[in-house]
Amino acid sequence: MTAVMATYKTHTFRDDSDADDEYERSVITSPTMPADFESSPTDSESLSTEHTPTTFTHSVRENVSPRGLITEWSAEQCADFVSALGLPQYADTFVEESISGDALVALLHSDLKEMGISSIGHRLTILKGVYDVKIKQNVIVEPEHYLPLCAM
Repeated sequence: MTAVMATYKTHTFRDDSDADDEYERSVITSPTMPADFESSPTDSESLSTEHTPTTFTHSVRENVSPRGLITEWSAEQCADFVSALGLPQYADTFVEESISGDALVALLHSDLKEMGISSIGHRLTILKGVYDVKIKQNVIVEPEHYLPLCAM
């Protein structure tokens, strides 16, 4: 009796499932817009001039780190560096604050926070990136400069 019941349920389930699919295909259609539809009530009048993560004024070449010695980078090169770290939202700030290479190598958490970089993770990303370039280019790491935990 158990074997017959299991067969019955399996067979009935398939029949019901197929019937539901056929019904849904015959009744449900793709949504269409009404003929008198003009525009969405959420459409904007004009583009906003508000600084958002997608409207930067600093032209960024994606994932391109500046060339040359870090202490000789211009503010634009420092902005490119920050963008290449995956933080393009701060590129304009580096240009506006005139953060050139010699200032970049001496930045501390407090300096970045004062510049408006409130995320601890973002500050650590920038400081670690600067440290890595300094090590790669044999730039002296002063005692007061940022040292990542892995370097201690």
